[in-house]
Amino acid sequence: MKKWISRLSALAMLAAPFFLLATVAMAQGKAVLKGQVLDFDGKPWAGLPVIITNETTNQVYNTETDANGNYIEENLAAGKYKINFKNSLVNYTLEVALGAGANNPANINFQDIATKSGYDVDALKKAKEKNAKVNDMAAHFKAGRAAMDDATAIKQQLPTSPADQRDTLKTKLSADYQTAATEFQAAQQNAPENDPNLSVIYANLGLAYDGAGKYDQAVDDLQKSADLKPAPGTYAQLGTDLAQEGKMSDADAACDKAGTLDPTNKTAGADCYKNIGIVLTNSGKMIDAIGPLQKASQLNPNDALAWYLLGNCLMNEITMKKEGGKEVAVVPPGAAEAYQTYLKLEPNGPHAAEAKSSLQTIDQLKGSGAPHNN
Repeated sequence: MKKWISRLSALAMLAAPFFLLATVAMAQGKAVLKGQVLDFDGKPWAGLPVIITNETTNQVYNTETDANGNYIEENLAAGKYKINFKNSLVNYTLEVALGAGANNPANINFQDIATKSGYDVDALKKAKEKNAKVNDMAAHFKAGRAAMDDATAIKQQLPTSPADQRDTLKTKLSADYQTAATEFQAAQQNAPENDPNLSVIYANLGLAYDGAGKYDQAVDDLQKSADLKPAPGTYAQLGTDLAQEGKMSDADAACDKAGTLDPTNKTAGADCYKNIGIVLTNSGKMIDAIGPLQKASQLNPNDALAWYLLGNCLMNEITMKKEGGKEVAVVPPGAAEAYQTYLKLEPNGPHAAEAKSSLQTIDQLKGSGAPHNN
């Protein structure tokens, strides 16, 4: 018998082939190959794949161990076979010579093999547990992404859905975000320490909490993601959620970080400031939204929506003053230019009609009454 050799890899995979030549007297008829496999605790190893290969014909037979660790393959031609026991933890091969008309046992006890070879079974057990946790992490992350994808589809569907279906869709949307948060949290808990996927898990967890309106939790997880692996998109989302909490100076700092972290990503900072402007606008804080929207349009002059939103916020600040005994409208500087830029970028965009109407209003308030043809 050849000496068994072990090798410990990152997954503690028992990967050294082992060859055992067993000669059985020839008889008439087909051969039967069977055996029992015991794991590193000396217990039956259920569900272990067994690959049997005829060395003469290269024909392959695939089976696996049952609940008691037993496997069997019948109606085999006599001859030499390789038997490979392989999964994420072991890759172990032995060679047998099968005699016709006989039951040929090929039992494997990995506990004995490990003991005789000086193999570190405790290290393997830890690796096995780690591998199981990694698999759980991946499964939970996949489930979380599926819930987020479903939430995205519902958000796209909502604006055009019939009124009597919107409440149902909103309920489903809320459930999707909660499911995603639960799954991403489970993925984080199963992630090994210092796992390179942790930053991605925390970022997705932050997005799920953002969708659920839990902005404080979103900020916490997005910050953890950024600390592990700074990324423009993470800081952009962090800035948005900080704005949702009313922490405007921190939100601005996050947007600045998003804009300078990666010189090749020229829109991250602009998108961040635009999102802050949207948050403030939706909260009715039109004055506060002007600054972020001005920064967004400066950083990315081709963002039509930023220009349109800026025009709306500036229009909201129109005041009246007396001049020559008359009430005269004072239109904030830049309002008309914002709408004109929007129409230049998207002349047939979704807000084109509103932009043109606002320009006409500005002209009328200024006393010209001349409509714009943008």
